[in-house]
Amino acid sequence: MSQALVTVPLDIPDVRILRTEMNENDDLIITIESTKHGASCRCCGRWVKKFHGHADWVTVRHLPVFGRPTYLRYRPKRYQCQACADRPTTTERVAWHEANSPHTVAYDTPLLLPLVNSTVEDVSRKEHVAYDRVLGALERRISAQVDWSAYRALGRLGLDEIALKKGHRDFVVIVTARLADGRRVILSVLPDRKKDTVVKFLRTIPAALHRHDPGRVL
Repeated sequence: MSQALVTVPLDIPDVRILRTEMNENDDLIITIESTKHGASCRCCGRWVKKFHGHADWVTVRHLPVFGRPTYLRYRPKRYQCQACADRPTTTERVAWHEANSPHTVAYDTPLLLPLVNSTVEDVSRKEHVAYDRVLGALERRISAQVDWSAYRALGRLGLDEIALKKGHRDFVVIVTARLADGRRVILSVLPDRKKDTVVKFLRTIPAALHRHDPGRVL
């Protein structure tokens, strides 16, 4: 790798950039480290701060920088609990990356928005991302909880059916909203397209976010 003299803002909390490099494919590789100190013990749940080394290096796809494919490289910290009898160690969890995901949380969203009125196969081809990785981003959002506090108002909602597997009739539903500033955001991915599932989700929307006029669901 050749050293690149550039530092970029990542808009990711609790990390610092250590260095930036370009690999042989002209991908941008950004090495970072967590600035958090401590983790919740996996056994007792106490917050522990005794540093106990690092886990293996992790490299994940992130949002493009300067139009180039970008990857973040980091080593999760490990901490040891002094309260538990067997002194277990715990690897830190970061909010911006789910364990075993090849992408950052931020990168999942740009993969999902193009699925509206499209297919997993089409998005895989256009984004140059493996089919299974697009599917994985979709499945990770199924269990995610909606942070309604992030929205002051919801505009028109969209419900789009997406087939999970090629040639199968298993569908999920992507729920999107068009905000006042024109942005389209993903609110949730529902596990199926049954009426009861959709109605149950719609009833979770806080009353404060309801429009004064009924509007339409697209």
